[in-house]
Amino acid sequence: PKRPYGLSIDQRPEEINHCEAFGHWEIDTVLLTKEKNDCLLTLTERQTRFEIIRLIPDKSAQSVNTALLALQKGTQFESLTSDNGREFARLHEVVPCPVYYCHAYASFERGSNENHNRMIRRFLPKGTKQTTAQAVAKIETWMNHYPRKMFKYQTPFQMYRGG
Repeated sequence: PKRPYGLSIDQRPEEINHCEAFGHWEIDTVLLTKEKNDCLLTLTERQTRFEIIRLIPDKSAQSVNTALLALQKGTQFESLTSDNGREFARLHEVVPCPVYYCHAYASFERGSNENHNRMIRRFLPKGTKQTTAQAVAKIETWMNHYPRKMFKYQTPFQMYRGG
C-alpha cells in the first residue's frame, strides 16, 4: 500500500472526529472532465458544513497550495483531512496545522466533503467543459444557504457565523 504523506486519519483526535471544534476541514478536488483542465478545490468545515469551492487551473499540488495560501488570509485552519491524491502531497508546506490522510479507497472518511461534491455535480455534471469562478461562487453561496435538517434547518452560513 501507498504510504500516506503525513499523519494517518487514525491519529486524528476524537474532538475532530465528533465535529466538536471549529476549523477542521475536509479537502478534495472535483474533476470536471477527463482532459487536463480546470478543476474544483473543495473544502468542507466539519462542524458547520460550511463549503469553500475554488476553481483552480489543474489538479496539481502547486495549484492546490496556491489556492490554500490565498484562503488562509480569511479562514481558520485547525486541521485538514484529505485523501492520498498526489495533489495533496505538499499541504504541509503551506498550512500551519496538522494534515490527516484517509485510508486508500475510503472516501467515506471524508463523508461531508463527498456529499458536498455530489451537490456540486447537480450544477456541474461530469464532462462539464468549462465553468467560471462566478458560476462556482454561485454554487458555493447556494450550498452555504441550503437549510440542513441536522442543524434544525439552519444553514451552514448561519452555523459558520455563529447562529
